[in-house]
Amino acid sequence: MAYNSTIITKKKRCVNCGNIDYWFSKKMCKQCATIHSTQKRLEEFEDDTESFQNLVQDLDHVFSQYIRNRYADKTGIVECYTCGKKHTIAEIQCGHFMGRSNLSTRWMEQNCRPQCMECNYFKTGNIEEFEYKLHEENNAIVEYLRETARQTEKPTKDELKGLILEYRAKLNLVKKKFIEK
Repeated sequence: MAYNSTIITKKKRCVNCGNIDYWFSKKMCKQCATIHSTQKRLEEFEDDTESFQNLVQDLDHVFSQYIRNRYADKTGIVECYTCGKKHTIAEIQCGHFMGRSNLSTRWMEQNCRPQCMECNYFKTGNIEEFEYKLHEENNAIVEYLRETARQTEKPTKDELKGLILEYRAKLNLVKKKFIEK
């Protein structure tokens, strides 16, 4: 008895577009399956990018840019708040009087000043000089920052998104001084 090597299969219709005779998937043709998987990956990617940690990173980046540009002169030179050395915007960092681990003061403009890498990183913020200069500026601000840092606060994702939009708008306003002559 001879066996026929051809297998008889029933032709199927694609669930999405209705094409007949496809072999790619159980329910969809190749084009529809590709579109479906791409959309699914995009949705997963959007969910990942809106995580709390990613929003905090975005806000840190925008806030740091804003602080550095705010204290820069029209030529893009910024003076270190603690030691007085002058650097370009790219070389300067955003130094915090109360550390970044305190979310309640992390994005407060009164808490942050431009610092060179030596003061901010190697001298761990040069806190003594930072405090002295803050006292010269405003005597009550140091106590206010210390009191605020003791409060525990975890912002919501919506609050972080709002702060990102706020500081992007402020950054755009500050950057206009480089364009105007």
